[in-house]
Amino acid sequence: MALRRVFFAWQFAAAAVLPLWLLLGYAVFGSSVGGFLSVVLLAPIVLVVELALAALFTARAQVRRARALDLPAVGVLAAFQVGVVGVGLFGPATAWFGLLAAVAAIGGFWLGGTLLARDVRARVRETMTAFGRPPVQVRRTPIDAGEYVVVKPTTR
Repeated sequence: MALRRVFFAWQFAAAAVLPLWLLLGYAVFGSSVGGFLSVVLLAPIVLVVELALAALFTARAQVRRARALDLPAVGVLAAFQVGVVGVGLFGPATAWFGLLAAVAAIGGFWLGGTLLARDVRARVRETMTAFGRPPVQVRRTPIDAGEYVVVKPTTR
């Protein structure tokens, strides 16, 4: 539980710290002009992705109440942050760390969206039941409209 609470508190601070780490890492380990250009382009992207992931994971009422992230969210954020820190080292494995960060970011958006949709769906059901209307179960029957006539358009 302590790790989940630490990541809850750290996720918004990481949005500022990780781009600064990229700049510091370039100053210490980087050496090429192309590396500086990549840092200039990458730092704002890391800031936006980290803020978006933090907002997506914090948007759930259950997370805000407990002030702790879910374990899958902790894993995704840890993988993303390890990837960014590895990129900031500008070593021979920079590309692999970049790939890890990109895959973790995509997985984080998918996980955050899925968890948020489930949480919202459960809250809507609770609200509908509280108002005395059970949620409507949609039954779909196959559509059979009989025969279709296809008319080809003529050119004039």
